[in-house]
This record gives sequence, structure tokens and C-alpha cells, in this order.
Amino acid sequence: MNLRIFDDLEDLSRAAARAIRESGATTIVLTGGGTPKRTYELLGESPLVDRPVTWILLDERYVPIDDPQSNAGMIERTLFAQGLPPSHRWLRFKTELNDPAATARAFEDDWRSSGIHDVDLVLLGCGDDGHTASLFPGTSSLDVEDRIAIEVFAPRLNQWRVTLTKPVIRSAKLRIVMANGAAKAKVLREVREGVEHPIAVVTRGVETWWFFGVR
Repeated sequence: MNLRIFDDLEDLSRAAARAIRESGATTIVLTGGGTPKRTYELLGESPLVDRPVTWILLDERYVPIDDPQSNAGMIERTLFAQGLPPSHRWLRFKTELNDPAATARAFEDDWRSSGIHDVDLVLLGCGDDGHTASLFPGTSSLDVEDRIAIEVFAPRLNQWRVTLTKPVIRSAKLRIVMANGAAKAKVLREVREGVEHPIAVVTRGVETWWFFGVR
């Protein structure tokens, strides 16, 4: 396991922003949640204008984009605070369609029309239960092999979500897992012990960097 440990979330965020800048990646998948927010703020303060980039949303809660839970909304307020650079593209899930299955299909259509194949870099988060993206323990979402994106109902959260699938995540050139705090330390330990968490399933055997903040 390629593990890098940082003193706190700020150090982790700066390292992740630096890794993205230095990667040369032109297709970058972005995770949601609270952990990457500071990384996106840092990137948004000095946008990547040295190369064309297609930014792709990893997964989304099925809420309007102006809802506080929206991953796309958070990213647009941070990474794209100064607007989307002219040479960049932004591929998100269109929850305004009000149909999770239709949203997943529309995302796949947009993916194909954009000429995307394998991506360069995927940022991943990690839940306290070991989920990543919207691939949850005990659901059939991890078994899907023939789709780019799917709709997922998360019973524990009583919520619909839309997400990229396992094969898309695994086919990327590089994955960076961003995790912070004691609860995530437990998941990290279990992954190292061989527990079949979703985060382990999508990263095992493919190049993955773990960026972990101890507080």
C-alpha cells in the first residue's frame, strides 16, 4: 500500500492539490464530501490553465444542485469559484431530470459524446463503513461490470444516488484516496488486514495512493 500520512487535513489537502497539479492529468474524477473541499478551494484559487482538463463527478446524492448535500454544487462553489476555464469541461450528474435511472443514462451519453475512455486520475473518499463513491457494502452496485454509471438506492441512508461504477474506477491510471480522522483510520487498518470493503475492492491491485490525515 502506497500510504502517505499527514499531520492534519490542511497538510493532506495541500499535498493532494500539489499531486493533481503535478500529475499532468487531463481527465480527473472528483469525489464529494467534506474531506476534499479544501483541496478544491486551493485548486480554485489558482486554476489549472496550463492544460485542457475534463473534470468528472464521481458520484452524487440525488438532490438539486443548489442543495447543501450536492457534491456538484460544492465543487462549483470551490474548484470553479472563478468559473470554468475556457479549455476545461465539467461532466456532472443531471439530477434535475428527477429520475435516477435517466440521470445515469444521460451521464453515460455525455461521457461517450465527450470521447472519454479511461481516465487519468480518480480522487476517492472513504466512508466510515468502507464505502467509496456510492458503492455501499451489501449492495449489488459492486457487481456491475457493463455500465459507466448507475443509479443506487442506499437503504441505510434511505436515499437514491448516482455513481461511476467499479470498472471505471479501476481502469483509471491512478487513484488517490483522501481520508482523515480516527473513524477512517479504522477502515484503513481493516483494508490492510484484507477486509472486503468497497474501497478495498476498487483499489486492490491497481496503482493507488492513500493520503491519510491523522486529525
